[in-house]
Amino acid sequence: MKHCSISAILSLLLAVSCVDAYRHPLADEFERLDSELASMEEYVKEKEAKISTIEGLLASDDLSPEQKYGLYGQLYQECVAYQFDKAKEILESQEAIAAELEDRSLMNSAVVEKAMLFTTAGMFLEAQELFQQLDTTTFNYQQKINWYNARQKFLHDYQEYVRTSGITVPEAVNIRAYQDLILKNTPKDSPLNHHIYIMRLIEEQRWDEAYSENLRIIEGQNKSSRDYAVQCYWQGFICENLEREEETIRWWIESAICDIRGAIKDNAALCSVAIKLTDPHDTDRAFRYIRISLDDAIFYNAKLRKVQIASTFPWIEKAYRDSRDLQMKDRSRYLMVTVLVAFLLLIILTYTVRLYRKRQRSAKEIEAKNIQLDAYTKSIMSVEEDLRRTNLDLVEANAAKEEYLGLFLSMCSGYLDKLRKTLPREQYEAELKNFYKTFDTSFLSLYPTFVEDLNALLTEEGRIVVKEGGLLNTELRIFALIKLGITQSSHIASLLRYSVNTIYNYRAQVKNAALSDRENFEENVRKIGSARA
Repeated sequence: MKHCSISAILSLLLAVSCVDAYRHPLADEFERLDSELASMEEYVKEKEAKISTIEGLLASDDLSPEQKYGLYGQLYQECVAYQFDKAKEILESQEAIAAELEDRSLMNSAVVEKAMLFTTAGMFLEAQELFQQLDTTTFNYQQKINWYNARQKFLHDYQEYVRTSGITVPEAVNIRAYQDLILKNTPKDSPLNHHIYIMRLIEEQRWDEAYSENLRIIEGQNKSSRDYAVQCYWQGFICENLEREEETIRWWIESAICDIRGAIKDNAALCSVAIKLTDPHDTDRAFRYIRISLDDAIFYNAKLRKVQIASTFPWIEKAYRDSRDLQMKDRSRYLMVTVLVAFLLLIILTYTVRLYRKRQRSAKEIEAKNIQLDAYTKSIMSVEEDLRRTNLDLVEANAAKEEYLGLFLSMCSGYLDKLRKTLPREQYEAELKNFYKTFDTSFLSLYPTFVEDLNALLTEEGRIVVKEGGLLNTELRIFALIKLGITQSSHIASLLRYSVNTIYNYRAQVKNAALSDRENFEENVRKIGSARA
């Protein structure tokens, strides 16, 4: 019987240990990506060194305007996907040189490139103004090709932007006409011709053909080039539509690695990889990739990319919720094991006592049984200590997730401030209202009893009633943010668009209605719904 009990304990512990044995099927690919991310700063230093070298050449007084124009072109190629503001300044310097030389051709090249830069950054109004000021009859061959490419990308990206914003646009926008001109007037083995051809297949949803053709193109490209990174990203997009999930992630990882090695800050692949990490075990890695993508977008400083990454926040909240649910399940398993171990220990102790009473034959035998019992007890105490430590780790992990969520909410506040400066008031107000609604819904999903738990801390007269529709009012939002670790009135005021004094007054009003212990009222709010060690 003793041997059976010990075997049962070992079997249970082995089963629980399997909870932590999860390994992603693409673990080797993720390790390769993480290794490149660890070297990211070195790649950035190499990029900065190249930029500094060209800037050093530009500082020379012996250069002609034409030579400076050419060096600015080299500098632009280094900065176009690295830092938006710097790339814009470079093109403005080229425009100034072209104006000084009164050279229409040089001016055309700079303005077309600037329109493409603005399009990529989502500055569609500014790009359209540049398109309108150009006289296409003065273009040379390369300027025409660049013009066709800029126009087709502008129309494509703008249509995609307004489609996702819920705005209806005319269907007669002739993107295909510009694409046809590019396909007709560029060499079939050129990167631009390849890219436009693949985009045409994607638009026509000819996925199998797009897969094989793009794979052929990728195999002939330089793996350190920007074109290689772009086509790898689109290969992942094609695989996603072919429902090849693992291959999708493989190609996006390949694209992300190429972006990292080239210090490309205007990127999309890493964020796409993060969104594909839907398993709760991968939440930490997904958070890390999203954070790196967000840092890159902030460094690059183009409006569109930051908005696109911000749109992933609802997914982040869901991933956090799934991860928390998994942790709770793990804790339940550990608790079950503890109870079963205790039960088995009781059986062992009962059996030992009975055996002791029946076999009082000699002092040596009694001593041997006592030693055996002591060994069992120490073993169980060791198991319980391990379980206690594991439980503490889970509590700390839960607190860390709440801190991440609070951090992302603070980032949202910063992006909303930037959106307020760029969007019309009516559209901004709509975005703000949607943000609050999303926050209320997500928070109540995470803490469904928060309102009841908060009111339990208040007097009957001071209890807060939820507004019609089941969403939070201002007081509840303030204390919901405090629950998530955002405690400074200035940060709360920034998120909720109130003055600091107003937030302070709301907090004081609710604290004054506390049943007891007003000094620790907000600390008690933070403990609502939290796992305890």
